Amino acid sequence: MAYSQAFDVAINGNTYLIDYDNYRRRTVAAQREQRDTSADVGEQTLSSAGQWVRSITDWSRGAGQTHYDLVDSDRARFNSSKNVDIFTKGQISLCKAIESKQAAGSGANMYAGLVNGSVFYFSDGQYLKYGNPDAAPTITFSSSDQGAAVTDWTSDGTDMYSTTGAAVKKVNVSSTGAASTIGSFAGDVIEFANGRLLSADGARIVELNSSGAVQTFDKTLSGTCIAIKGGPQAIYAAYNVAGQGVLYAISVSSSDGSLSYPVVAAVLPKGETFSKPTSIDTFGDIMIVGTSKGVRFGSITPNDGQSVTFGPVIDDGGAAYGVRISGKYAYWGTNNGNSWKADLTIFTQFLVPAYCKFLAHDHTDYGNVLSVEVVNDKVFFTDSNGELYGEDYTGDLSTNGELVVGKVSYGTVASKILRSMSARFSSEQSGETAATDYNTALDYTSETNYGGNVATVTGTATIAVTNNKNTTTSTAMTTGGDEVAYSPTDNDVAGEAFDVTITLARDGTTTTSGPIMERWSLNARPQPNRIEEIIVPVILQGRIQTSAGAGAPAGYKTLDEYNDLRTLAKNAQVVTYEEGDRSESVSVEDLEMSAIRFSDDGSWWEGTCLVRLLTVP
Repeated sequence: MAYSQAFDVAINGNTYLIDYDNYRRRTVAAQREQRDTSADVGEQTLSSAGQWVRSITDWSRGAGQTHYDLVDSDRARFNSSKNVDIFTKGQISLCKAIESKQAAGSGANMYAGLVNGSVFYFSDGQYLKYGNPDAAPTITFSSSDQGAAVTDWTSDGTDMYSTTGAAVKKVNVSSTGAASTIGSFAGDVIEFANGRLLSADGARIVELNSSGAVQTFDKTLSGTCIAIKGGPQAIYAAYNVAGQGVLYAISVSSSDGSLSYPVVAAVLPKGETFSKPTSIDTFGDIMIVGTSKGVRFGSITPNDGQSVTFGPVIDDGGAAYGVRISGKYAYWGTNNGNSWKADLTIFTQFLVPAYCKFLAHDHTDYGNVLSVEVVNDKVFFTDSNGELYGEDYTGDLSTNGELVVGKVSYGTVASKILRSMSARFSSEQSGETAATDYNTALDYTSETNYGGNVATVTGTATIAVTNNKNTTTSTAMTTGGDEVAYSPTDNDVAGEAFDVTITLARDGTTTTSGPIMERWSLNARPQPNRIEEIIVPVILQGRIQTSAGAGAPAGYKTLDEYNDLRTLAKNAQVVTYEEGDRSESVSVEDLEMSAIRFSDDGSWWEGTCLVRLLTVP
């Protein structure tokens, strides 16, 4: 005790006696009282006293969000994923396994696509190969020799056209015959767009007839033509000019059908270029382009039918190569054998649809995904290592998949104690038969499934939580949605924010079955630095009898003492408060004087002053 034992307490070095009956000390509540003012009940209606809950029941707005629960966060988004299907609202499940569809190809310019909506073609070295990629686990494709390595190909529905950099080649659709050289144009890029056959060689772009002869449209622009694609009202040519992508629009005259001189429809930022002949696709007024920075979605302006406005680049996977729009989904390919998928019915910001990494090797052993195509609702893609991959023929699921939720902070920097987690799974994977029809079930037995399927999990689902000390703890989720205690290996359950990753793994026996998760929850208790409120009833009288047996009289100039305390409160000054052997930093928050009389000299009141103190963390 640093102050005189004759007194009870000391505030900022000044000693006082106190009224014991009115002394109070308590911890201040960690949470303020809340009221639910929303129109409907929900998680916000439940009491948060003692436990805060973070739950996800919808992942359909896709990846690209690093923090799950900041003020401006979207609770149906997450950070990243791979080999997880997020596109059924209200659940996540494993994607199909990826399998190689043919023996290794040449690795040169493997571009895949559908001809007449049903015949699957892809270029492989000097061959155009075709067949049904979904007919068996591994396919022997038919092929047509093009005489030299194919740089691009297209079809008018009757014939196949390819470019080799030295010539334009032609062969019938579904023919194994060798292609013939047509005309003399040495094209690098070719596309049958809006009923016209266009080809480009460097900066020069021309229209060809079916015999390969150059038509009236013959223009030389700046830079190098990378890709050509038809749009609703114009044909688009993607050029790279001095390290910058420039998109040209070529319109068709309504009077004589001639092609107009190319005009600039859009320009990429300096340093961003178009990637491959397969790096542009359109559907209606939506355009997707693959660039050296990533993928961009564009909107074709209805005013002129040709100008394009691009949204921000999606650069999660780096440079994008092959792109494709099929139905309501868009696909693109990046490095390491990774394909991506986006839902064009859901946009999370201007021209950014809900997206995620989809079928993904995610390893440097695999090449750049040069093209993506959809056949029988299955995704197939080629890579720069000369491989054609697709979803597993037998329906096997990916061995595992992961979804990185991102940082969970419960919307505050205050410390939290993580207590438990849980998950709910779909009844689709229960393995039980359908519910028994009450009209036909004549006898009840314990095996009769009157209630229908119950939720369960095949395979495994784990939630990995990484705390502030970079210690990761993985916890397996149970079938019944029971709470599972969080038990980190370092026993440190507290933290400001937690990085959360969900891992799904298929069943070890039935490889076509795996977990279908409909919810996960993370439960924590707020644990901010706690403060205490101390109510100190200070006796302010002109003459008092000191305590602790001293019996010595003491007195105060009560007005001076009150003014000193009031100055501490006014300035919010941090001072030392002492009582017995305890000493702590406090601020004087409020004063309340209860008078019993005037002082003998009539200068001010005497009585008891309630001093409200708050400890300083």
